[in-house]
Amino acid sequence: MKKFVLSCILYFSKYLLKAIYFVIKIFPMKKNKITMLSRQSNSINIDFKLLKEELEKQSKELEIVVLCKKIPSSLLKKIGYCFYIIKTLYHIATSHVVIVEGYCIQISVLNHKKNLKIIQIWHSMGAIKKFGYQVLNKKEGTNYEIAKIMQMHKNYTNVTCTSNATKKFYKEAFNIDENKILKLGMPRIDYLLGTSINKKVEEFYKQYQLAKEKEKILYVPTFRKDKKVPINELIKQFDNDRYYLIIKLHPLDETKVDEKFLVDSKYQTQDLIKIADYVITDYSAVAFEAAVLEKKLFFYLYDIEDYKEDRGVNINLKAELQHSTFFDIKDLKEAIESKEYQYEDLRKFKEKYVETADTKNAQRIANYIISNLKEL
Repeated sequence: MKKFVLSCILYFSKYLLKAIYFVIKIFPMKKNKITMLSRQSNSINIDFKLLKEELEKQSKELEIVVLCKKIPSSLLKKIGYCFYIIKTLYHIATSHVVIVEGYCIQISVLNHKKNLKIIQIWHSMGAIKKFGYQVLNKKEGTNYEIAKIMQMHKNYTNVTCTSNATKKFYKEAFNIDENKILKLGMPRIDYLLGTSINKKVEEFYKQYQLAKEKEKILYVPTFRKDKKVPINELIKQFDNDRYYLIIKLHPLDETKVDEKFLVDSKYQTQDLIKIADYVITDYSAVAFEAAVLEKKLFFYLYDIEDYKEDRGVNINLKAELQHSTFFDIKDLKEAIESKEYQYEDLRKFKEKYVETADTKNAQRIANYIISNLKEL
């Protein structure tokens, strides 16, 4: 009964949106207009920021609109969000190119103008864990009927990725022809490989009064639906006098952790990776970012069997990074304290999954976008 009611609400909302958009599409497309849409955060993310800067560098004639807004939790703010959605419809209807980095309802469920190009740059640098169509009807995935109603990940002209190996995962996850997946990279790689230490890194050292010579361990666990991460087990393993342990939880993760290990949300994971001597994760795409910088990367897969059942993984980490993948926290601790690390395996991992490990990612994507505008 609950599923039926939800389906009715979604159908009603979808067709109401279609009716509004049908009217808004009367507005003409604006020459050289590009709109960037995200519901992952309320502020511009690093990928949009770098891409916008590169587009503006390449052409002064572009009109670039950036719209970033998360779906709020309160009912009153949700009503306000509906008006924001209408605003996005106007910008979609009047743009020649729309760039998204996650699932966007307006993009997937609506019928757009023939000349509109929609480019999905996704918000993760690869896919260790399965997502999208790969996890339909799984515990951590979307219900098949809901995905069908909401036309999940439909209407993309192209999807960008960082390697040929990743194309297979994206083809399955986005349910898209592999020919539409382009190995152009991801703008944040340019940021990671930038030669200068950014202000945020220096600000972090100052705010937390860290000694640069003391080794720092960054732990970035994947968000688990309806489950908490056993962080205290990890905290107990590492001596505070020997290491700084920095924990970066997913924004939706409600696991309780001693505040002294957590960091202010204003610091991006990319900055924390630059600071870290060791990076510990599990199924997160943070692994690819750490690999780009050739940080000592470790995987702590304490729940691998349950995770395979609940969601599934694309990459057999134990097979590809045997000496860096652990199921027991004590074995992981011993590996870190041994000071030995198999960089050869890490470099093979990087070369396979991040073929665009250079500082021209934003440039390649911008070139492609501008070439599409010229063809219109």
